[in-house]
Amino acid sequence: MAPIILARELYREFRTPKRYPGFLGSIRTLFTRQYNVVRAVDHVSFSIERGELVGYIGPNGAGKSTTIKMLTGVLVPTSGYAETGGLIPHKHRQKLARRIGAVFGQRSQLWWDLPLIESFRILKEIYRVPDETYQRNMRAFNELVGLDELLNTPVRQLSLGQRMRGEMA
Repeated sequence: MAPIILARELYREFRTPKRYPGFLGSIRTLFTRQYNVVRAVDHVSFSIERGELVGYIGPNGAGKSTTIKMLTGVLVPTSGYAETGGLIPHKHRQKLARRIGAVFGQRSQLWWDLPLIESFRILKEIYRVPDETYQRNMRAFNELVGLDELLNTPVRQLSLGQRMRGEMA
C-alpha cells in the first residue's frame, strides 16, 4: 500500500533582498538588487503509512513548519516531490484542504469576536463540508478534546489552551 504522506528529496529555499546599512545603503538597495539565499529545507525524505503516529521535532529554524507547509500545499517545493493522501499538495490544494487539517501557532482560523461554534459553521461553509460529516466531526472532536462547554463562548474570551483546542477541531 502507498504511504499516506511521502516526502522525497524535498528542498525549499527563499531569496531575501540583501540590505545595506544607512541612508546611502537604502538607496543602493533600491538600484542594485542582490539576494541572500536562505535554505529552509535541505533534501528531506520520509514516508508515513496510514495509521502511523509520528512526531516531527527539531530546533527552531530547522525547517519543520516549512516542510509541513509543503506537505499541505501552502508552499511549493523549490525541488523534490511531495504527496499527501495520493495528491500532489501544491497542485490540489483546495481538494486537499477539505481532507486534512494543520494548525500553525502563528495564525488563527477562528474569528476573534464570534462564538467558537460560529467560527466552525463559517469554516464548514468555506470548505463545503457536508452536514452529516460536520456533525460526525463535531461529536468526535467533542469526545477528543471536550468542546461543548466552549462552543458558545466568543473566541477572545477563551484561554490560549482553549483556543488551541478549538483550532485543532
